[in-house]
Amino acid sequence: MAFDLPGDSGDYHLLTQGVELSSAAKGMTCEIGLRRGGGTKFIIDAIHRLCPDKVHIAIDPYGSIEYEHKEGDWVRLDYTNGMMYDCLSNISNYCKEMNIHFIFFPLEDTEFFKRYEDGVPIYQHEKRMETKYSFVHFDGPHAVDPLKIEINFFLSRIDPGACWVFDDVTNYYDHSIIENLIFDKGFKLIEKRYHKALYQYAP
Repeated sequence: MAFDLPGDSGDYHLLTQGVELSSAAKGMTCEIGLRRGGGTKFIIDAIHRLCPDKVHIAIDPYGSIEYEHKEGDWVRLDYTNGMMYDCLSNISNYCKEMNIHFIFFPLEDTEFFKRYEDGVPIYQHEKRMETKYSFVHFDGPHAVDPLKIEINFFLSRIDPGACWVFDDVTNYYDHSIIENLIFDKGFKLIEKRYHKALYQYAP
């Protein structure tokens, strides 16, 4: 069966590498910003190969709402609910084929943080609460202040070995501000390319 999960960025190998490096860390894998699922496929493939018991979650409101796409640039892109339905259909079928537990939250990042501050309930044979994140792909708002909010949420919910990947690190905002912030918190740079940068938590 063919799965249409196109991407609009690059350096996707860093998603694979991030899941690999963080495979022994506790918690879920997470991506903020789903769009058509191009990056998701790389994450799912890596989970399937390296840590198939992990749960992957994705957070994206869709609805073509206005948001800060670049630093100081508020736009309304064509991230329609129709796109969401197409994407979720493809991802759900792919996760079924790969036997990966995937959960989607049609929320803004800040709404997710408020509603799931105490963890995400996972229903898989038994109910459990997941409170940790082993891997996060930051591909929602591409601006310093929203990224700081996201970082503050995940910082208290990671263990050593966790990995973070940031998207569009070259032209969309001053990524050096974010990089210096997470360096101060115990992260080290693994690899930086034009589109993405990969870091690991090693306090």
